[in-house]
Amino acid sequence: MKIFLTGQKQIGKSTCIQECIRECHKSVCGFLTLPFYEEQRRAGFYLHALHAMEHNDQRFSMQHETWNEVIPGIFNSFGTQLLQQACRLQEHILILDEIGHLEQKETIYLQTLLDSIDKFPNILGVLKKYDIQYIHEIAARKDVIVFDLDVMAYEDVKKIHSESNGRLRYEKVFNDSYVCYYGAVSDGVYGYRQGR
Repeated sequence: MKIFLTGQKQIGKSTCIQECIRECHKSVCGFLTLPFYEEQRRAGFYLHALHAMEHNDQRFSMQHETWNEVIPGIFNSFGTQLLQQACRLQEHILILDEIGHLEQKETIYLQTLLDSIDKFPNILGVLKKYDIQYIHEIAARKDVIVFDLDVMAYEDVKKIHSESNGRLRYEKVFNDSYVCYYGAVSDGVYGYRQGR
């Protein structure tokens, strides 16, 4: 299954991913986006590979008062290399935490990211809530399920991830969107899949 979480900032998307990694007892590859600190102050973010990489933990942004400045080329170089190495481990669960706006000018990385999503049967990732074409394209894929933590608890997502084994069903709703149900519809545990 290819599951992505979305929701507002600080709602628990990355926490949910990290708990699923700890609890699933399966091999993982891919990356986490983690904060970089200097003098006990967040100074940016870095990519941390979840599989062996010679030069891991590459910083890709510098934090300013109200925004992050992207360090050009880090996604296209390290991020692309990270995903290419992960593609050798397709029996693992691919972790993509997170896909957002800072990488939007890194076209080589974005193409490698989309290719990786094509290749892996099992993905657990985070899609930031941004109106960006590649985020919409990922969410609209027929093989992707998006769970919105603004409308469901991440404990429910963890339960779905650990117990479903692909036993999810879809019901078409308005505007060519789908609702994905796990267990009884009345349980209120659902996500959505955009597109046809």
